[in-house]
Amino acid sequence: MPTTKEWIVIVALVSLILIPICWKFWKGWDRPSLASLLEMKRRIRERDIREAFIEEDAKVREEQRLEAARELSLRKAQAPPPVEKAVLSSAFGNLGVTDSTGTAVLEGSAPQVSQSIEPPVEDVGSLVDSLEIEDIAEDVIPEAVPVAVQLRGDAGADEIKWDANQEKDDWSDIEWS
Repeated sequence: MPTTKEWIVIVALVSLILIPICWKFWKGWDRPSLASLLEMKRRIRERDIREAFIEEDAKVREEQRLEAARELSLRKAQAPPPVEKAVLSSAFGNLGVTDSTGTAVLEGSAPQVSQSIEPPVEDVGSLVDSLEIEDIAEDVIPEAVPVAVQLRGDAGADEIKWDANQEKDDWSDIEWS
């Protein structure tokens, strides 16, 4: 009966012989069949043809887009033929009223506001006195409206007094903790 060391040597020798034999059979069975090789070649050829058609279609669409852009730029570059003045005046005459520039004013359009430049006022005091202050509502609260403040540049820091009415906190009777 062989010992443990002899068994280990026997198994190692058998495995060294069986590994290449098993690898040869595995590689022989692992290869694709002739039918699967032909199917793979057919699919690759169909994919290449499909990609070629897609690429050609993209080229044709790009050419069409460029041609359309060229035609559009040519149409934009060409000015319309000039219209005779008699035709314009008869067209505007059919529309109705014309303004000072000779342009027709359509019905329902907003009236044009004439802006006249007023000379600057030289006497501001008389302008302020001419204001009508009797029509001002009595219910206007002075604190709620904006107040104009004039700061004097020559005022010293000791002359400026801030309203420092700091009343006691009326929430002191509430325990916040």
